[in-house]
Amino acid sequence: MNSPLPPEWGTPVLPTISPRAFWRRGQRGLRRMTKRQRDIFAAVRFEGASYAELAQRHGISVEAVQAELAKALSILTRAVYGHWWQRWWPW
Repeated sequence: MNSPLPPEWGTPVLPTISPRAFWRRGQRGLRRMTKRQRDIFAAVRFEGASYAELAQRHGISVEAVQAELAKALSILTRAVYGHWWQRWWPW
């Protein structure tokens, strides 16, 4: 499969971390989320709930559900791998 990045950019390298560190950082990321973000993240990832169902469950719009999920994923990614610039420029 071809890389979506131009060849002159090379291959982005994510830092390698141990499974224990990954778990610990993931737990830290979950703690940093609001209760609504955790609930929406868990429902989408583990229950397979639809955005419309979650919007009705939480009394918010579908767009708000999408925004909360995006924030939750951002928090989790930052907790595990650091900020985006730390992944691209590790020095």
